[in-house]
Amino acid sequence: MSSVWTTTFKSILDLHQKAVITADSQSAQRHAVKKVRKAILAAYEEQEEDVTLPTSLKKAIKKYYAKILEDNEEAEELEAASRPREASFYKKTLSQWDVAQKLFKQEIDQYDKAEQQRKGLECSIKYRTGHAREWFDNMTTLQQQQVEFALKKWNKEGAPEESQAAYRKNNLKKTLEDFSKQIHRTMGCRVVMLVSHKKKASQTLSVSLHESEPQNAKKRFSVSSSGIKEWAATGFESFAEWSKTEFYPSKDEDPAGSDNEDDENGPVIPEIILDDDGYATLPVRDGIGLKGQHELIRNIFHASYKVCTGGTRPVPWGAMTARSSNYLERGSVPTGFVVQDPSHMKKREVNHLWKHWEHRAAAKQKLVVFCKAKVGDVRDNKGKGQSKMKSVEKRVNTLDSDEEDLDRPVSLNSSHFTQRTTQPAANQLKTTPDDVSIKDRYTFLESLSKNENYLELVDAIRDLAKLANQKPSSEQDADLPTWADWSWEGSYLPEDVHVSYDTLNASLNKLRTSPISGAPSAMPVVLGLGLLYRESKRVIEFEEDEADPNTPSYLPNSAFNLQFLVALDRAVADVLSMVVEHIERLTKEALVEDNSMDDEGEVGEKAMEHDAVVNQEGGRVGEDGQAQEKEQEMEKEMEKEQEKEQEKEQEKEQEKEQEKEKEKEQEEKEDEEVVQKGRKRRMPQASMRITNWPALLLCITSPASNDLRPSCWPALLLCITSPASNDLRPSCWPALLLCITSPASNDLRPSCWPALLLCM
Repeated sequence: MSSVWTTTFKSILDLHQKAVITADSQSAQRHAVKKVRKAILAAYEEQEEDVTLPTSLKKAIKKYYAKILEDNEEAEELEAASRPREASFYKKTLSQWDVAQKLFKQEIDQYDKAEQQRKGLECSIKYRTGHAREWFDNMTTLQQQQVEFALKKWNKEGAPEESQAAYRKNNLKKTLEDFSKQIHRTMGCRVVMLVSHKKKASQTLSVSLHESEPQNAKKRFSVSSSGIKEWAATGFESFAEWSKTEFYPSKDEDPAGSDNEDDENGPVIPEIILDDDGYATLPVRDGIGLKGQHELIRNIFHASYKVCTGGTRPVPWGAMTARSSNYLERGSVPTGFVVQDPSHMKKREVNHLWKHWEHRAAAKQKLVVFCKAKVGDVRDNKGKGQSKMKSVEKRVNTLDSDEEDLDRPVSLNSSHFTQRTTQPAANQLKTTPDDVSIKDRYTFLESLSKNENYLELVDAIRDLAKLANQKPSSEQDADLPTWADWSWEGSYLPEDVHVSYDTLNASLNKLRTSPISGAPSAMPVVLGLGLLYRESKRVIEFEEDEADPNTPSYLPNSAFNLQFLVALDRAVADVLSMVVEHIERLTKEALVEDNSMDDEGEVGEKAMEHDAVVNQEGGRVGEDGQAQEKEQEMEKEMEKEQEKEQEKEQEKEQEKEQEKEKEKEQEEKEDEEVVQKGRKRRMPQASMRITNWPALLLCITSPASNDLRPSCWPALLLCITSPASNDLRPSCWPALLLCITSPASNDLRPSCWPALLLCM
């Protein structure tokens, strides 16, 4: 009979079920039970059918809900024990059949075994599905309720959080890429998605932007123009704020009727009125609920930040929470007040801030004044707004980049949950070769890697170009990879290099074996090697959670590995040896050319002397009487000329020695600067002295013995030794070899061995 009355009045029991079960005190539960009893009695009097109620209706109602509560607890325990941990299980919406197999696996196995024994069947898996269906179709009411409870929970919550985190780390980017490509191929759509998820740290989120790869446009949508960049940044912040309330709903709720957005008859949030400088004046908040006051505070801060930045960038709440004094002028908020996103402010904090602003408004002061802005938010206003920006120029500064800790998780006090990848173009570093001007190419090459051998190769290319009087131009080679060229527009290397190790190794071999005839032909080779170093570093340091949203999906599974890094180092060494050979050849040619010019000068002087003697002999034939006098005069003149020549040679030697001393002093200054800067590699300016070797060879060589002057060895040792490493400069070896080698025997000069031993 009891089941009859519960069936008849089930709608009333279900209506008040949540209030009775979730009551947090006995008095609240008694009050809810009384309401149920009163509703049942009122409905009983209107019933036409004769339904017998229990003698003690109140006890019967409590017993009914106690049974439901007991069943719910049992269902929760069964659900928790049977919940699958694999995230792939939740890919599609679950059905009752899917859930029942997980909840009652043991019961289904027992039923299958009993049925096979009863029918005399062999134990086979092929009968299990049929028996499982039979058991499922004959579930009890309680079992059906337990399945329904687990079904709703699993479809709503999905996999456990730890399983979601692991699955997300391995599949999020690839899934987004595949989805974008799929709807592009099947429906011709382009997509821009904002994606958010919880992070391991408490009360933190990660927000990223994903968009389709452009097919015809030159740039992605989010960075296509300055206006779109601001739109993307604002949307990023708004979505982060919304995600915060989605993942971490606030326990503090507004009192009834305080949400003006939901109450059509409630007071409207007043519009913020700006003064002549663009700052907000204090509005009236009478009758405005807590959420409405949050919105007013947000608009007041935003108006002041707009004056500071000259744009519509969102207020950096997260950074201000940790260091509000770095952003706001003193007195903008009460002393000790924690600045946070207004949606997190409680009523007491709102009242405290508002009372402080009322005092400032009465004193005719600005409510909030920003003295600094976040990096990248300040922009130059041109045109009408320029004069207004000048009035607050003294107040606006830009925070140093080290003040923004982009790697740490941001608290829920901030709407800036993760680092933004969309930055103004003025602050973006040149990461593609096509953006680099010719004069900045060497600097760009040095920025690609800090590998010592690679930096030495860049210096050698610079030396080679200066020896040949060439600019840092580049020659295209059809045999080299397409990306090893200064016209390459990609920030990352193409996908085929990352997917196949054979393709990657083949590209490296092309760079290593490419013929080098000078600096122009070597430039694309060095560029390709530098891009490979940079790409290797990106692959090694890749972290899924902290990755740029625009990072290619193939980067995590790239073919770059430590084995390839070893091969890359070897290739750099091979290319460096080829460049050094060219430097040696050019240096030797310069020395030979200088020597040939000296020989031509000596031959000309001898010819002139011979002509003079012939003329003198002819004069003797014509004037016999004066022959002896003229001969004596001629000898005196020749002696004077020889003395003058000797004086000139001595002057030249003194000038050369002075030049050497000046160069030595300059080199010592430069080497001291190298030591102070802590650089372990050779300064680029040292390469300019390669052109001085021909003159230096003439200075330190004795004309009489055609051998090096012994007194020159100490100075020569200082010239070719680097004070930073206390070792010989690598670029000096080719010219030094020419200095200590005898042209006649093509062997080392015997007199050079003691000094050479000191050099080494």
